Amino acid sequence: MDDTSYSTGGFTDRGIEQALDVVATVGFPQVEVSGRDPHLGHRLTGKGLSDFLSGVESRGLKVRTMHAPSGRTTLGTTDQEWRKQEIATLHDYILFLSDLGGTDMVIHPIPNPIFVENAYAPETAELVKEGVAISLDRLVPVAQEAGVRINLENLPYHCNYPYRTMTELRPLVDPYPSEHLGLILDTGHVGVLGNEIVDEIRSAGPRLCGTHLHDVEGTEDGTDHRGPTRGFLDWDDLLGTLEEIDYQGPYTFETSVPAIGETSEELAAFARQFAVDRGMAD
Repeated sequence: MDDTSYSTGGFTDRGIEQALDVVATVGFPQVEVSGRDPHLGHRLTGKGLSDFLSGVESRGLKVRTMHAPSGRTTLGTTDQEWRKQEIATLHDYILFLSDLGGTDMVIHPIPNPIFVENAYAPETAELVKEGVAISLDRLVPVAQEAGVRINLENLPYHCNYPYRTMTELRPLVDPYPSEHLGLILDTGHVGVLGNEIVDEIRSAGPRLCGTHLHDVEGTEDGTDHRGPTRGFLDWDDLLGTLEEIDYQGPYTFETSVPAIGETSEELAAFARQFAVDRGMAD
């Protein structure tokens, strides 16, 4: 089975229809759609939804996953008004994913500190932790009712907030039903923080339900979202450890930084060929 996918986040210079064209043309059978402009910055309903789904099907694609809006949209909100707004946004997008026939929604558990008032105050980390717990308790039942799963992503922020790594995220998700709350490993974010990819995969273990596959150029804090093998990550170890834990989720490429002289289309084709060469794809 070819359970590979490509993120429309690789095509922020064009609309969703043009992004889908490239994903299909290079041979991916599935797509992760971005819940941000210029792609799906609002929920489609009625004819807009049916036309979009017809277009996906006509290209031979399936919407496998959706990346929820990010930026200020997060679980770890630090005040009640902010939390109310983002829970409502995420509630709507979880239902949107179900409408699209997707299985998993990628959500950032914590905010980038640039969006947080008093971001580095000692008490802020505890407020973030509290916000995550409240938001999950509200949203996991929504995912359950919609028949989808929320996957929480590891994030590359240099701060004292909790839940940046799989080691911290795994105990967070364990009390919740695995059918409706899991983890997604962003390989580049592991590299940016200088963590060990093998350790992170093993920490996630059976709760790992998704991947964002990309490389990091240089060293820690280097440029991520590079094509696989174009940075310092060890892809033999990475893929071997996914096999070791019997990973069953999609292999989703989130590459968006082409090599010099390379187009976004060529980068997507490079990722597709990597998937074929490594036996992930037919």
